[in-house]
Amino acid sequence: MMDKLIPEIWRLQAAVGLILAYALMCWRMYRKAALAGLPAPGPQPAAAPAAARGKPVWIIHASQTGQAEALARQAARALEKEGVAVIQRRIDQPWLEEVSAARHVLFVVSTYGEGNPPDHAISFARTRLAAGPCAALRGLSYGVLALGDRSYPQFCAFGRQLDQWLQQSGASACFPRIDADRLDALSLKHWQQALQGLGVHTPLLTPPLDAGYTEWRFIRRRCLNSGSPGAPLFKLELQPQAGLPPHWQAGDLIDLIPPGGDGRPRSYSIANLPEDGHLELIVRSVSRADGQPGLASGWLNDTAWANDRVSLRIRHNPGFNLECGADTPLILIGAGSGLAGLRSHLQARARAIADSGQPAPERSAWLIFGERSERHDRPCHSELEAWRRSRVLSRLDLTFSRDDPIRAYVQHALLEEAQAFRQWIAAGAQILICGSAQGMAQGVEQAMREILGDEGLEQLRAAGRIRRDVY
Repeated sequence: MMDKLIPEIWRLQAAVGLILAYALMCWRMYRKAALAGLPAPGPQPAAAPAAARGKPVWIIHASQTGQAEALARQAARALEKEGVAVIQRRIDQPWLEEVSAARHVLFVVSTYGEGNPPDHAISFARTRLAAGPCAALRGLSYGVLALGDRSYPQFCAFGRQLDQWLQQSGASACFPRIDADRLDALSLKHWQQALQGLGVHTPLLTPPLDAGYTEWRFIRRRCLNSGSPGAPLFKLELQPQAGLPPHWQAGDLIDLIPPGGDGRPRSYSIANLPEDGHLELIVRSVSRADGQPGLASGWLNDTAWANDRVSLRIRHNPGFNLECGADTPLILIGAGSGLAGLRSHLQARARAIADSGQPAPERSAWLIFGERSERHDRPCHSELEAWRRSRVLSRLDLTFSRDDPIRAYVQHALLEEAQAFRQWIAAGAQILICGSAQGMAQGVEQAMREILGDEGLEQLRAAGRIRRDVY
């Protein structure tokens, strides 16, 4: 009996030894892997994508010049690389009824001008935000990246209003609102950290603040309003320090860093097309509170000499670009230095008509432009008259505030021509507005509302037929 039992004990001991040895080996491999930050050995379950693990992340943007949209798309790509399901929407597109199924909702929104939402978000602000809390958002997890410019009193106003509305609706912030001052590096770092909390482990390829800047040479200036009762208005020419001008399209902007200034770029509408071989601006001289010339306008209009150098970059401006043929009617409305952005579109229309080989359509372009004095304030007059004679400009209406107290401003001319305005709109016209946000743009908005009604105006805006470059 004992002879039979001993071999069985040896076999059992050998089996236990093998099990213990294997366990020790696995423990050592696990320990080594843990110290190295690697997965433990042995068969591992395949990592399920986030879409399978839970709900999608929604990213909603409101963008005027394209920066907020670009950041939203970048965040979406980063999350998708980590296996996270992402749904993207513009803020004026349907989303409120669907986001209850979202894991998180991220908002990337800009503030435009004096605390305004981007143009395509105006209706959302006036209807949804103004209506008060929304019960459909209760319990939602959200985050807000607000873009703005601290030099304006209403810094990031739209992002702040959106954040407050979400809180009042019972939504919960998954990170504190980030207010980015002209895409400053610290705010973008906080945005990166917020995305890391949602599963993004690779750094975002956010361009540095100085990306795209090159040296340009100041060439010449010409005063466009000698003797005017208003501040001087100059047309300026610049060329790249090396090579040919880069490409841009009608409606684009430049960011210019004034020499000897505070390092903050100033933005200006480009007044021509790159085929001219140089870049043109139309700039009004401005004074600071202490009476000193503005840093940028002072350098451009007063102190720059031929061949002086300045650092600038060209910036795409989708909120003021057009994608339409030469047969689409254009209504261009502006005042003062706002002629710059309108002039580039008129150049583009003139070239499109010339390239088509066909005569200008009956309704090509209608310019409604305002200044102070007819005698002294007729910038680019000969050019505008040439476009009128060639029918590039089907209509040219000018207003002069110091000469005609009844028809003083462009909004008054618009109201006088209400019937023609409706006819152009019925014919499919696109509206371009360039100039001061506070006076001119507000007056034009009110005039269009009186002519078309609230619903008609909002329909144009929703269809993308109103484009603005206001400041």
